[in-house]
Amino acid sequence: MYNYQDKELKIINFIQDFGCCTKEQLEKLFDCNNNMIKNILHNNFISKKGNIIVHKQKSIDEKVIASIDVLCEYKNRYKSFYKNFYPISLTFLSKDNLVYYIIVTEKEDEKGIIKIIKNKPANWSCDKLILLFKDDEMIDKIESDIPYLYCTYPGVEVLSSVT
Repeated sequence: MYNYQDKELKIINFIQDFGCCTKEQLEKLFDCNNNMIKNILHNNFISKKGNIIVHKQKSIDEKVIASIDVLCEYKNRYKSFYKNFYPISLTFLSKDNLVYYIIVTEKEDEKGIIKIIKNKPANWSCDKLILLFKDDEMIDKIESDIPYLYCTYPGVEVLSSVT
C-alpha cells in the first residue's frame, strides 16, 4: 500500500489527466475521505463546483464524467486504465486481461460513431465496447463484431448487451 501523500498525488494526477470528476467518483475509485479531498482542493490547480472537482486548466465535461461512472462500476475488476483519444474516452484492462473501450457520444456525433464502430479501425484492439448514448434512438443501428454494452447517460444505465 502507499502512503497518504502518494495517494493524494495519484488523485491529483488523475484529475489532471481526466480534467474533471465527481467527489463520489474519487471516493469510490481511490477509497479517499473528505479530509483527503479537502487537502487536494488546496492545490492551486484544482477547484470544486458543486460536487464536481475540476482541474483549473480544464472544463467540466459530461462525457468524461460518464466514462468515469462506468469505470466506477468496474472497480475491483480492472488492473489499469487510461484516458484515450477520440472517439474512445477511456480504456481499461480487466483482471481477466480483456481490453475495454468506453465510447461516449454527443447527439451530433452519434451517426459518425456508429459508422466508426461498424468499420472498426485497424488500430482498435479491444475485446469489448461500452457505448454511452444520450438516449435509446441508436440502439438498433449498431453493427459490431466486438461484443458491446449499449448504455444511456447521464446516470449511466445499461439498455442492451450484445455478446
